[in-house]
Amino acid sequence: MSATRTAVLAVVVLLLTACGGEPSPSGTTEEAPSSHELPAPTTPAPSGSAGERTPQVDAAVADLAAHLGVEPAEVTVVSQEDVTWPDGSLGCPRPGMSYIQAQVPGARLVLAAEGREFSYHASRSGDFARCTSPRLGTTTPSPAGS
Repeated sequence: MSATRTAVLAVVVLLLTACGGEPSPSGTTEEAPSSHELPAPTTPAPSGSAGERTPQVDAAVADLAAHLGVEPAEVTVVSQEDVTWPDGSLGCPRPGMSYIQAQVPGARLVLAAEGREFSYHASRSGDFARCTSPRLGTTTPSPAGS
């Protein structure tokens, strides 16, 4: 099963890499600047999830700060949760692209700056990428006691 999971993740990475756009210094794909605002979250983030600062979260904060032209200290982590994406688009499909049609475990990160919220999506083992037209995945319950 491990080889299958590795193969699926490799295909997802290849598909996301092939999506086009110029890579930014943080490794995310540059798109035209967008002022997409997300609706306010309807459910609170899992306890303690907004405070976890991993290198991947720090990279997403730096990406948003650079995108908006603000200092990273002006970017706030609103929520971070494990999700299961419905397909290889990781909840961020692009027109004209084909994606693997399998559920992909991952995470959703919501950052706020300048009075707006921004969605960043990732596979379980990948870096977060800014998503200008997010589609929600299914929230994955956290194991008891974590």
